[in-house]
Amino acid sequence: MNRSVPLVLPLVLALTLAGATRASAQAPLTLADALRAARNQSDESRVIAEKTEKLQAMKSELWAGALPQVTGYANAGRGSSPFDQAAAGFSGGEVVNPVMNRYSYGVEAQQPIYSFGRLSQSFRVASKQIAAQDEANRSDLQKLELQALDAFYGVVTAEARVRVLETSLERQRRSTGFLESNFKGGAGARSTLLLARSALKGLEPQRIRAERDADAARMALNRLVGRDVRAPLTLDTVNNPDLSAPGTDTTAVAMQQALDRRPDLTSIRLQKETLHGYATAWRMQYLPSLGAQGKVGILAYQLDNQLTDFDKNLEWQVGVGLSWPLFDGFTRSSKARQYDADSRSLAATERQVRAFARIEIEGAERETGAADSAFHAAQEARDAAAEAADMIGSDFRAGAGNITDLLSAEEGLRNAELGLLSARYQKLRAGAALRLALGMDLIKENSK
Repeated sequence: MNRSVPLVLPLVLALTLAGATRASAQAPLTLADALRAARNQSDESRVIAEKTEKLQAMKSELWAGALPQVTGYANAGRGSSPFDQAAAGFSGGEVVNPVMNRYSYGVEAQQPIYSFGRLSQSFRVASKQIAAQDEANRSDLQKLELQALDAFYGVVTAEARVRVLETSLERQRRSTGFLESNFKGGAGARSTLLLARSALKGLEPQRIRAERDADAARMALNRLVGRDVRAPLTLDTVNNPDLSAPGTDTTAVAMQQALDRRPDLTSIRLQKETLHGYATAWRMQYLPSLGAQGKVGILAYQLDNQLTDFDKNLEWQVGVGLSWPLFDGFTRSSKARQYDADSRSLAATERQVRAFARIEIEGAERETGAADSAFHAAQEARDAAAEAADMIGSDFRAGAGNITDLLSAEEGLRNAELGLLSARYQKLRAGAALRLALGMDLIKENSK
């Protein structure tokens, strides 16, 4: 009895873990989860993050301008070098040209001492560029959020469309069955039955295509949130974040504040300042550079004991140096003017984008009103179509209606239900688009 416990316990644990894994895999995906996963787990978000990572690495590279550069060297060779003995003070000397071997090894270092502000300017420009990229990334993430919202409700709408068509098919089957029963009993016309059957068969391809579209929508959402495209997917459409359209203040001050919040405009402004900083940095290249340099090593002419003779064959040198570019053919100043021109050009682009952003905000605000009105109209149309289909269906079953009215009413109800699905999504999307136009995130990255 006791010997069976070690065998049963692992089996129970394995079944428990498998059940927990299946439950976790089938946990409903909320809209907030989809938005957060798109921001953090999608391939698009990884590409966005790597842009800032590259700039951070480039900024770290600037430390090379402040840290010492240490180099080890080792050389071996054979050659000759003419030497005039008279140049060394020997009277009547002659030029000798001995051929000899030469061996050397050691370490040399260079240390910048003072760059007259160039290094600090480079750091300021790099920091500004990283800030601009961060704002550009935030703008891209906002667009990614909207893309995730579209993908999420693409699945919701596609699955709802399948349900609408299946419900319509069921109603059509009941109507066709009613006609078949009457026809077998000697009542009704064959043409009426054939028309009903034809309408029923015409709905089946629509249902198949709707299921295909639903599968494609689920795969697209899975890909966007970083899942396997064939992973099981169940959506939670109840616990959604509040994406209703925010109130909009159209005063000049409020619109200015809204534009200042937009990350795309902030990124352009920072890029403009970055370009101006680059121009300044190029002009500062005309300032001198002060640095220290040192060298220590062995210089030998024989391979026996000279390579380790640190008393007689040691060579070293220390000192400071000043480098000052006096004339470079206007290369640096030309580079500075190019960056100044780019900065002015970006300033004009900023004014254009701000104008378009203002138009976008006003258009998005009006769209929210239109989408809200369209949603209420679609609700009323659906209710009216449902009531009409019910009345015509009752009359038809009582023998007071005709098949064409019934099929027309059924098609009208089906279209009204599909129109309501589209209107509900458009209302939600219009509110989300207005939030993004105002520079607001759909969901905070650290929200739970």
